[in-house]
Amino acid sequence: MYDKFNRAMKNLRISITHDCSYTCLYCHREGWNNRYDDILSPGEIGIISSVARSLDIDEFKLTGGEPLLRKDVIDIVEKIAEVKPKDLSMTTNGFLLKDFAKDLSEAGLMRVNVSLPSLNRERYRIITGIDGLENVLKGIDEAYNYNLKPITLNVVLLRDINDNEYKDFIEFAQRYEAKVRFIELEPIVLNTEVFNKLYVSIDNIVKYLEERSVCKVYRELNMRPIYILDNGIKVEIVKWLENKYFCRYCNRVRLSPEGVLKPCVMVKYGIDLKPFLRPDIDFDKLKEAFIKINQMRFPYNEIVCNGYKRDLTSSPP
Repeated sequence: MYDKFNRAMKNLRISITHDCSYTCLYCHREGWNNRYDDILSPGEIGIISSVARSLDIDEFKLTGGEPLLRKDVIDIVEKIAEVKPKDLSMTTNGFLLKDFAKDLSEAGLMRVNVSLPSLNRERYRIITGIDGLENVLKGIDEAYNYNLKPITLNVVLLRDINDNEYKDFIEFAQRYEAKVRFIELEPIVLNTEVFNKLYVSIDNIVKYLEERSVCKVYRELNMRPIYILDNGIKVEIVKWLENKYFCRYCNRVRLSPEGVLKPCVMVKYGIDLKPFLRPDIDFDKLKEAFIKINQMRFPYNEIVCNGYKRDLTSSPP
């Protein structure tokens, strides 16, 4: 499906819980401000996924909160895997990954993105509020052993905390043939004081990669640049500030744990799918909801957050 701006809708990002054992400095709670206890069951998530698949959405990502805190997470993965997507991945903080990697792989999960804000134990604790680095590293080992790859290491850059670790991350990634994704801090949910204290431009890392990469390609989502180094490691850049391509090349919609379908992380409105699931399933209404949400998607001409501007109207580089 294509929206009014000829952008394909290919990706459904499914938040399955608001719960998280971490208190990360940069958490924006996936853009969901409200929280309710009446969340979707694995079967209901499977039904929504089948409807999405019938509309040619073929990429599914499970997020939270922390998705591995849901006791029925394996059932959820199995239900989505039944619709045979092109890609089924999960973003996790990795703390419980060592215990779940085998079952996730057998259930049909294809790969994992692991949030890894530091390779230094004390810095990791400061950023996340948890002394969990050792657990996460074991989890990455298990994910690699059970073929949940390519593993992606998500690194949100924070001023004077982890912004000097980028070379260490690239070196670490070689052990697991992993992709490194450096992410500029976004001001979603964060108050101005915290954001201004933690935000650091990603430009220095881009300069480093421009000088050392052997190839540069662009990912369709957000037209994100990916630098390929001579050791084969891929480094992806997620830059929102003054990025003319970020929204223009978005192919994603989002589903909350309660079943609200939303066109963008930046907006508060959406369509509640539960009335089309309970007490009876109405496949036509579910399909109509996806079509309507797709027509509600639009690339912002300009977003200003905490004094920072995102200009989003131009064509690709």
